[in-house]
Amino acid sequence: MVQYNGMDNKLWGKINNHGAEIWDTDPVFRGDQVTWQDKLKLLFYPKKFFLYRYIYKDAKKKLRKRDLNEPYRILDVGCGTGASVIDLKKLLGKRVDVVGVDVVGLQIDLAKTKIKKNAVYAEVELYDGEKLPFSNSSFDAIYSSDVLGHVKNVRNWLDELNRVLKPGGALAMFSESKLGKHAYIRNYLLRRGLNIDPHAEYHISLYSKYTLKEFLESSDFEINKMYTAFWASFWVHPDEFYESLKKTNWHKFFILKTLNKVLYWMKKKTHPYSTALCELYGLVEMLIVGKWVEAQGYIVLGRKKK
Repeated sequence: MVQYNGMDNKLWGKINNHGAEIWDTDPVFRGDQVTWQDKLKLLFYPKKFFLYRYIYKDAKKKLRKRDLNEPYRILDVGCGTGASVIDLKKLLGKRVDVVGVDVVGLQIDLAKTKIKKNAVYAEVELYDGEKLPFSNSSFDAIYSSDVLGHVKNVRNWLDELNRVLKPGGALAMFSESKLGKHAYIRNYLLRRGLNIDPHAEYHISLYSKYTLKEFLESSDFEINKMYTAFWASFWVHPDEFYESLKKTNWHKFFILKTLNKVLYWMKKKTHPYSTALCELYGLVEMLIVGKWVEAQGYIVLGRKKK
């Protein structure tokens, strides 16, 4: 069963398959060549803007110092149905090898089909979620988004990322997290028994910003930058709150519920323009206050220690 929620043009949704949560998204870059107009699209995908840009800058810098026959290698851990694998290959071109791994066989099958459809050369393979099937220091960069929160043993998982990454290699990751102290509305609702996380049953490893930093540093990563994502989510992503609030009694959270209904209606009525504006706001918010605010979810830009 496929369900798409809210922002249809982005194809954000889930497929439930034997208890596994599967996300199917399309690549940001649709054409054979990535134009400057395509790069501008990343302004409306805040997480990918930071993660892709970090790897892009690292690859360009390192490739300038290499022979033409020595590729820059990227590993996408938790590649899903292959959208980011395709994006990174198109963005960085022939001198870059992109490999994706995932723990769900259906996602790997869908990724292979999607890669073939987009006419790029990239590899994807199934792995057991514990030991990556690669030798030590195999990759120049690791990309991983919305994965850590689903991992049972986070310390071992991070150790594996570090093992296959070259010394000084780039880590570009988005991690789900516990609610931070600045997630005021979500904390207010949670203290009163309402968890608005629609994927709570799948998020088994949620940690605070402090604990995430501790885990990363203990796995021999150094963190260059860390940004929180969408502090003002109640106002810009009312669709995330709508279903949970709608299920409560009419008198419970009456003011928040009324505000949410209005915001949800306005965003739906003016979609896709409202969606684009909200995503652009998210990017600006991360750039201005993202380093200091603790909300929910963090962009992590780091490196393996040399």
